[in-house]
Amino acid sequence: MPMIKYLVVILEPAAASFCYYDVKPVPSSGLMPLELLRRVVDHAIRNGLHINFVHGDSPLPEEYVRLVESADHISIMPPGQNPCAGGTVLVIDDHRLEDAPALAENPCANIILRVGRDRLRQLSGMVRQLMGKFGRLNIILKDLAQFEEPELQICREQMVVIGKRVAAEYRKGNFIEISTLTDRIFLTNMNNCGAGVEHLTVAPDGRYYLCPAFYHEGPEHSLGAFGETPRLENSRLLELDYAPICRNCDAYHCKRCIYLNRKLTGEVNTPSRQQCRIAHLERDQSRQLLAALPSAIDGSEKIVPIPELDYSDPFEMLTRRDIDGGAKDRHFASLLSRPLEAVPASQLLLQIYQLDPGLLAKLKQMTPFALDLKPKK
Repeated sequence: MPMIKYLVVILEPAAASFCYYDVKPVPSSGLMPLELLRRVVDHAIRNGLHINFVHGDSPLPEEYVRLVESADHISIMPPGQNPCAGGTVLVIDDHRLEDAPALAENPCANIILRVGRDRLRQLSGMVRQLMGKFGRLNIILKDLAQFEEPELQICREQMVVIGKRVAAEYRKGNFIEISTLTDRIFLTNMNNCGAGVEHLTVAPDGRYYLCPAFYHEGPEHSLGAFGETPRLENSRLLELDYAPICRNCDAYHCKRCIYLNRKLTGEVNTPSRQQCRIAHLERDQSRQLLAALPSAIDGSEKIVPIPELDYSDPFEMLTRRDIDGGAKDRHFASLLSRPLEAVPASQLLLQIYQLDPGLLAKLKQMTPFALDLKPKK
């Protein structure tokens, strides 16, 4: 059983989607039963778990509000809902962007913008429309499963426009965050979704799911009833160590969405071509943005440059027959160790020892010369 850090709690079947999945129409909505919510909140408090509550358009009665506010939480909700005390993340679907003008100016707000492929050409305009109303903007390309070259090209064009705007804001000292452009700049390790590893979802039907997307796929995808131990079969496949493509990748901001993985490749640990391509497109736009801002970012001397790649999908590199295994190992080792290049070797060896002394012994056995571990005078 992985070390779960937080729960995602869907407060009603029609609660807003905040990721790649679609919310299926339901004949009648209705909130999660109050007694179930009470048990979930009690479980979270007793186990030190944070909760991400996902709201719909239904207003919460007072007894629900009191329960929500009793837990360490954030609320993910569509515009127009009354925010509970605690952090709030607004979800705006592209077809509800007309609600945006009513949003107050707020340089600290956290917004999720979901954009379909039929409105991709308007993406930079949507970002412009939201400027001043967020400190962080998460962009979700909700039809990613259907993306082909034309959509990727539109995304590239839109990211270029957005990148120029972000660069202008940074030069003014306004360090906004836009997930698809700025996250990769500040990451040195994979920072993926973590469904099934760091968090589980509790749905209004009283069942556990890997994430809200699996809830909307149907109860046959549940992990069992809330209150019982979740049935996480082959849970190791959810971990990065068991994802052979992802563990060799430095598109650290990629969501590595296990729902899309399973939907498009049939394997939760194997990303689709669409996911790899868009993550690398965003990575490259982040690289270009960083190159255009050599000293405009606070602490820029500590930011590791993003190397340029000659491929757009790690799978291409892994399957190239003109490159032998040793060359592939050197390539990915160089790529993934780039954030560690400035760390002194002695410090690195110390960290390896503290992580696992056995790794140091294995390293010595693999190295064709004796390592001198004595401190240098």
